[in-house]
Amino acid sequence: MILVTLIAGSYDYNGAGMSVITAAVNGTARPEAFAFKLILTAITLGAGFKGGEIIPAFFVGATFGCVSGPFLGLSSSFSAALGLVSVFCGVTNCPITSIILAFELFGGAGLPFFALSCAVSYMLSGYGGLYSEQKIVYSKLKPVPREEQERSLAS
Repeated sequence: MILVTLIAGSYDYNGAGMSVITAAVNGTARPEAFAFKLILTAITLGAGFKGGEIIPAFFVGATFGCVSGPFLGLSSSFSAALGLVSVFCGVTNCPITSIILAFELFGGAGLPFFALSCAVSYMLSGYGGLYSEQKIVYSKLKPVPREEQERSLAS
């Protein structure tokens, strides 16, 4: 961790990093910010230390969105908001919660875009998430026959 912090030349990636998340949503995140935070979070959790998983997910999503959005023709600040919400949706597998979070944090103007990004993130995130207790019963990509749904709900 010390080596990565020295390479980064900043303590911004240690701790929660709320100032960097704010900078990303304002459109001014550094291009390498998401990579440093991802590496430091992986080292911390891999070494057995306890820490949050949600705020680092916000950090990585917001900074990656801020940096990659302009390549897609989006403003840095809006793409940071999309990234924050999409990564949160992907790691928690909770699309409705993610859309509500987007509405609470960023207002309703971009709600269709938040819903679309959450839908894509949810479908591509797989069947596991941060919380092992969470079980996804049905396929995310193909419809389940009605009889099977009813049988599953009855048991």
